[in-house]
Amino acid sequence: MHTLVTRGRHDPQELALPLLVHAAINGSAEPAVPIAAAHALWWRSANTFDDVADGDAGSLMYGMDRGAAMTAALECGYGLPLRALAALSVPDPLRRALTTDYLDGWAAASDGQIRDILNRPHTVETDGVYETYRKKSGAIYAMACVMSARLSHSARPEQNSPGNDEVAAWREFGEVLGILAQFRNDHEDLRGGPGADLRNRTATYLLVHLLHRSDQTTRERALPLLDQAPVSEPHRQELAELLLSPQVLHPYNQFVAKLRHRAHTLLDTLVHSSPFAEPLRARVDANARPLLPTGSPWREHVDQADFATTDLR
Repeated sequence: MHTLVTRGRHDPQELALPLLVHAAINGSAEPAVPIAAAHALWWRSANTFDDVADGDAGSLMYGMDRGAAMTAALECGYGLPLRALAALSVPDPLRRALTTDYLDGWAAASDGQIRDILNRPHTVETDGVYETYRKKSGAIYAMACVMSARLSHSARPEQNSPGNDEVAAWREFGEVLGILAQFRNDHEDLRGGPGADLRNRTATYLLVHLLHRSDQTTRERALPLLDQAPVSEPHRQELAELLLSPQVLHPYNQFVAKLRHRAHTLLDTLVHSSPFAEPLRARVDANARPLLPTGSPWREHVDQADFATTDLR
């Protein structure tokens, strides 16, 4: 377990997100440390299974036997977080609500991961990929946000428990942030990453967007490239160049900008005046960078002024 926690693949926002949400609501991050721990444990577990599903795991994972790593991952993502939540010194109704939030996130993310494995880019539509992303990644970011929101109100007795509307808003913000994080993951794999998505013919949103929303000529060019992508680097490269062509990227980037706008709108409603809202906004912006066409440098920071000022709701 120690090896998996310390050497397993991390998620960039696994600890910060629950802490920032809690602090944005009531000014203090420290009470949310148990929520952040549960969130991080889930990610360590999920990334282990994801590496196996993607074919990235050999006989050894993170310096230990693959079977041992997978067994540890099950305990890491299920048993340990539930034990941590059970040990919280909070009223029983709140503990039950937090446990339900965690289990609902686990179930939704498992459903999303199964969809991701079974989806085929030739047959699934963009709406289906969006739903996969909403569950696979969005549900876990939503879980972290909702749990921290519930806990933050319990720490201030003068406040009432968060109402259904506030819980729903934090859940939506987490979902949107998680979806954007999945988009960024797709971008990094395509631009300078290992290219596993094309090699595995993963039904990413961009690929499905290309196949189902492009003109017939573009689709007819893309399909043979996709068929050869698992075994041919030149075919993968040509397909990547097609994915990164301006005519494909323009509507795609508009969709990403729409999600970014929605996340900022939710933060304006939930924690407009909190200084901790700014790090949350920064995380939205980092995940919502527009994908640049072939030939453009892959920069860590991109001027998003054109996207920020466009209302695409």
